[in-house]
Amino acid sequence: MQFEKKRLTFFVFLSLILFCQLICLPEAVLAAEFEISRDNEDLEAEDTPYEDDFDSIFDDPAEDIVVEQPADIDYRNQFEESKKIVVSGDFVIRAGGGFGWTDEPFDGYPEKVAGAYSKATISFDARPDPTIRIFGKLKTEMDSDNGSDVWSRLDFDELYCDYNWLDKSFFRLGKFYMTWGQGRLFRPANFMEDCEDGTSFRMTMPNVLDGVTLVSLYKRYPGSPNDGKLHKGDVSLAGHADKTLGPINFSAAMLYNQMDGQRYSGSVKTVILGTDLFADYVLNRSDEGDITHEALAGFYHEWENIKFYGEYYYDGRIEDDVDHCVGLATDFDNLFGSPVGMGFKWLHSVTDNAGQFIGGFSISPWKHVKIRMAIPWQYGDKELDKDFYEEFPINSKLAFTLFVELSAGF
Repeated sequence: MQFEKKRLTFFVFLSLILFCQLICLPEAVLAAEFEISRDNEDLEAEDTPYEDDFDSIFDDPAEDIVVEQPADIDYRNQFEESKKIVVSGDFVIRAGGGFGWTDEPFDGYPEKVAGAYSKATISFDARPDPTIRIFGKLKTEMDSDNGSDVWSRLDFDELYCDYNWLDKSFFRLGKFYMTWGQGRLFRPANFMEDCEDGTSFRMTMPNVLDGVTLVSLYKRYPGSPNDGKLHKGDVSLAGHADKTLGPINFSAAMLYNQMDGQRYSGSVKTVILGTDLFADYVLNRSDEGDITHEALAGFYHEWENIKFYGEYYYDGRIEDDVDHCVGLATDFDNLFGSPVGMGFKWLHSVTDNAGQFIGGFSISPWKHVKIRMAIPWQYGDKELDKDFYEEFPINSKLAFTLFVELSAGF
């Protein structure tokens, strides 16, 4: 009964926000000299989950962190397209192998592995009129590294409907990705990381402050019976707000789940001499009332063909195991005007003297073809990134890998 009352309170809150929107005239979305560019609000290719490939660190900036020079944001333009429906897709096949050692010291004969991975996606983007949009993306994959030599069932990776209400509120309902918080190497403030496995309802109001978002996420809580009923912990409620004052962007967010408790975050971001500087603070309050803290600070700078990223992360979620971590990543594209790239990603726990490192090199000798070489190395006993080996066929402490990738899209 208590849970139902909290749900009712939330929907009453939504109704009050809608009423306020009816009586308020549209305002300037951002400050006169600076504004927030929500790169991920406008589309499927941008609203994608993070991958463990170090190249992808720079592909998907969090949707609330980019402060840019003035450029008018028009939330309506994502609905006004000349074509009523657009169909696109892509196909990727990757094959290769490598060798590595599972234990230190790295002596003796290494383990040798070969494998292949394929993925195919097809997307449709339908806009019957300027107020409504329907987007879906189907995906299937085959991964011999996991013992599967057949294609998986074709399933929806994303499927949602957008609705534009009087250019004041924008609604989205379905299965889609969201990314909150400033971090890319460490992501303590990304409260929406579980949305890819659930169904979400999102309302965005760009005229309130400099953007306010409310989210209701349904995802079956671990251990809940699959009996078609709503159980404690199945629904999470969240909110996010932005405000820009001069050259500084401030944001705040919260997440509530009846089983896990509450999470609150505050973030700041600015740009100095072309370098993004940012910080996150997270307060976690469990259902039993225990309070823990997390904090993140970092920078990002981009030159013409070079991207450099660094973060410090304080993890105080476990009282007797407080950790201090640092991370660095860089990416070099088109070295000296050639189709050659290289980069690295390094995560290190100062407290445990453990970490993970990936160094890589790639070349595109022909159109649609890329050759990748990578050296993943894990030292110490603490695993900072649980998906560290997702891109590699060897679960080793130290490995050398080589892949050939063929990709094409339409």
